[in-house]
Amino acid sequence: MKVPQEFVDKTVAVYYPNYRYLKEAEIDFPVVKGRFQLGQTEYVETLQHVTDIEAQLCLNQLSYVFFGHEMVNGRWPEAGKISFDEFLALRKENMFIVESRKKFHRETNPKNPFSGQMRINQIRKQGNIYLARLGFDLNEKACDGELSLVLKL
Repeated sequence: MKVPQEFVDKTVAVYYPNYRYLKEAEIDFPVVKGRFQLGQTEYVETLQHVTDIEAQLCLNQLSYVFFGHEMVNGRWPEAGKISFDEFLALRKENMFIVESRKKFHRETNPKNPFSGQMRINQIRKQGNIYLARLGFDLNEKACDGELSLVLKL
């Protein structure tokens, strides 16, 4: 299911406009796929490869859209259904990455659009906290690894 563009745009609006790398997303639970296009980076000179920083921003944005869309649409029964505005408020301070492991296997040219995907491997609930472990790959396994996310409701 393609995620509505307005949902993607509003979700990544927490980033400065030049750092909104996620352009579109599609979810087939428990997998999300995204399309990225890098704009400005933190480097003074234009680099010819995606670095850890840009890869992490791509993953952050894709995970926000993934979790937000699934919660707003009631796919997590134990969390209850929340509104989009409630999710946007949660995203600011209650959703964060606690561990990120990446391995780069080849370069990704930041000037070209590229795809990425995440898969939920495990979700645990403890009180009002969810811990999710996700596997990911960017640009057809140019970079892959695992994330651990915490969501406090």
